[in-house]
Amino acid sequence: MYKLATLLCLICVNGFCQNRYTSVRAGVGVEAFGIAPQGQVYAEAFFGNLPRSFWNVQAGLGIIDGSDFLTYSFSGALTYSYLLNPYRRTQCNPVPGHNNFEAYLEAGVASFFCDTKFNESMFYVPKTGREPLFTPLGLAGLRFHFVSEKFIYILKARYTPALIESRYASVAGLAVGFGWR
Repeated sequence: MYKLATLLCLICVNGFCQNRYTSVRAGVGVEAFGIAPQGQVYAEAFFGNLPRSFWNVQAGLGIIDGSDFLTYSFSGALTYSYLLNPYRRTQCNPVPGHNNFEAYLEAGVASFFCDTKFNESMFYVPKTGREPLFTPLGLAGLRFHFVSEKFIYILKARYTPALIESRYASVAGLAVGFGWR
């Protein structure tokens, strides 16, 4: 019995160790192009923290300003981020400090929703001229965290190809924001 308990403790040690990055609970920011067609403000929440990676969910609200209309857009994303520069430390150092700069490889899926029924005419839009309301996107990019004592400043460069044809979808974007622990 003691051998089994000792073995169980040795196996579970990794579960009690700290992450190899500075964990973030939530964040807010602004994005130009990227997921939203032209720009958005967004909020994000982090979950599923593993020693070298985490999951992230993001929701945003933006505006699309066309030549003959102005409309809103809602966007959302689910991403997985993997740490590229981990701490240089032992596995279970209880107070590792933090890196001032952390880089992540990010991949996931995203989408945006916009109401384009007023594209051509305010009163009548032919079926052939309507854009899809819901546009799914693939997402790949890099995210950088600049860690300070109070906040984590976030910079994201993203490649976001549309999975269906849409004239409003952008191909790439840049986002800045900040998060907290």
